[in-house]
Amino acid sequence: MPHRFKTAHWATALPLLALLVLVFPAGALRAQEPDPQTIASTSPDTSSDPVADAFSEEIVVTANRVPSPAETVGSSVTVLGREEIERRGQTTVLDLLRTVPGLDVAQSGGPGTVASVFIRGGNSNHTLVLIDGVRVINNSGGFDFSGLRADNVERIEVLRGPQSTLYGSEAIGGVVSIITRRGRTGFHAGLDARAGGLDTRDVRLQADGGTARFDYSLSFADRRTDGVSAASELRGNTEKDPASDQTVSGRIGLGLRADGRLDLVLRHVDSDSSLDGFAFGVGPTDDPNFTQKRRLSVASLQLFQPVTGRWNLRVNANAQRDRSTLRDPDTEFNNAEQDSRLGEISAQSELALGKSDTLIVGVSKERRKGENAGGYDESLDVDSAWLENDWSWRERLYVTAGARHDRYSRFGDKTTYRVAGSYLLPGEWKLHGSVGTGFRGPSFDELYFPFAGNLNLRPESSEGFDAGVERSFHDGAVVAGITLFENRFKDLIGFDLTTFAFANVKRAESKGVEGSLRLRPRDGLEIEAAYTYDDTEDRDTGLQLARRPSHRLSLLTAFEPVKGLTGTASLVAVQDRIDSDGTEMDDYQRVDLSLEYRLRPWLQPYVLMQNLLDKDYEEVSGYTAPGFVALLGLRLSYD
Repeated sequence: MPHRFKTAHWATALPLLALLVLVFPAGALRAQEPDPQTIASTSPDTSSDPVADAFSEEIVVTANRVPSPAETVGSSVTVLGREEIERRGQTTVLDLLRTVPGLDVAQSGGPGTVASVFIRGGNSNHTLVLIDGVRVINNSGGFDFSGLRADNVERIEVLRGPQSTLYGSEAIGGVVSIITRRGRTGFHAGLDARAGGLDTRDVRLQADGGTARFDYSLSFADRRTDGVSAASELRGNTEKDPASDQTVSGRIGLGLRADGRLDLVLRHVDSDSSLDGFAFGVGPTDDPNFTQKRRLSVASLQLFQPVTGRWNLRVNANAQRDRSTLRDPDTEFNNAEQDSRLGEISAQSELALGKSDTLIVGVSKERRKGENAGGYDESLDVDSAWLENDWSWRERLYVTAGARHDRYSRFGDKTTYRVAGSYLLPGEWKLHGSVGTGFRGPSFDELYFPFAGNLNLRPESSEGFDAGVERSFHDGAVVAGITLFENRFKDLIGFDLTTFAFANVKRAESKGVEGSLRLRPRDGLEIEAAYTYDDTEDRDTGLQLARRPSHRLSLLTAFEPVKGLTGTASLVAVQDRIDSDGTEMDDYQRVDLSLEYRLRPWLQPYVLMQNLLDKDYEEVSGYTAPGFVALLGLRLSYD
């Protein structure tokens, strides 16, 4: 399918962002300089953790088996740090992800409705989601972002390309990793309340503190909104679908001998939402009695302990449960109860073979359990082992090579590999690249769903590479980069209309380019731009892959027009998409704006405006994307 870069459709949005950049000449979105207790991760060269002093965007946690300086990472990764998360003021992780290059967002309606992300052309269930290192998946093998809030989140890392060598199944297209905040020295507390459009009421309470050996971070959030009609308002649906969610999260950390650390991390999400139905021949339509209750719980106990000056040990115990109940007295097939559970224990050894060579060996044992009321109640075991070597030469060349073997009790073994590297050249040049393989094991629904499940399914698999160059100018005031990528997927699982069951019937490919530009033209102003061109193809039909845009542009700027008034403005423009039936989908532009005034050191009123231009569009055909929404808020803090 030919792709056309229809810039005229963006004409209303681009001048607005340019105006904001020119009008607001100060106030940058800068990396956070956190408390020394922020992180205590693994050091490859010494028993003391080199990143224990800071947890800034210069350290990447997810891209290798040990935290690594950003300049040494060969994979494509985007980091959203704590200060950016706070400054943008977005309530959900989903809205923060909209500006990440190579990542696309699709939500089936307003707040509380099913929301997915796609990375570099992969399916939504090709993105592995980690919350504090715990994989979170449901019985379909994917993850619904709708109830995942940004409160108490320290940072978000998005790792693009096949990453199964690091994380096993589901990391076939990429990884989204969410990391909870750690407590700071002393005692700190805050109250954040906002209200406004869609009759939204949102309150968050937060407290954190610590000493030299102990720290804690606790957060409670409650949101309620009348929402919009999930079924498209543009097609005549008018019944609003309200939603509410409550989130409790916390982290407790204890310092151990020799710079060791023990962390307990907990998160629980309790959400209720109204949904709409589907009528054959009509599409999504109002359904006043269709509701969903969802309960997501995540827990992790993490031990990091240096054993000697050259050897570190890490042991993790993780658990996750995702329960969903659908109720509709008017439509029988809308009723369902699903329960997904996961438990995992892992151990990892990190041995410094030399000053510039680290050998990492690890094993894990995992038990998954999936239940669909009246359909199936099954479990499977996963045994995994991995090997990684991190090697560098003269502080210029950095290479990471690894392999992983996963054994599943239901469909056998899978081995994956990954090699990534970066090379630093004089003149602030960086060359980087990676090549690797990924896979996704069949989900419980695909294996066991009544009449459609297939126990003979093979894992989906992928091969991918990327290569890019990055250049920094004027001591980091300008950073520009470009990356070429290609992913090939095979044995994709779909519904076979000849057998009316799931089968390995699809192949696909995705190739394109990601470009990025970060500007700090003066002290106090930062502008970030990213563009992605993605040429996707279903290898069996020759069509573009559904809901993956060919063109995607994002702009993000932070500013301070007068002392004490800060804000951010973002633009996301999406172009050239088709739906699963081949029909063209909406091009759209979304502009968000947040402003905050520091009235007192402990008092900050603010405003958040989403879809500022009130654009009518649909991220998923037949489902409403909300129009202009403004929220007024007040933030109180105690330090």
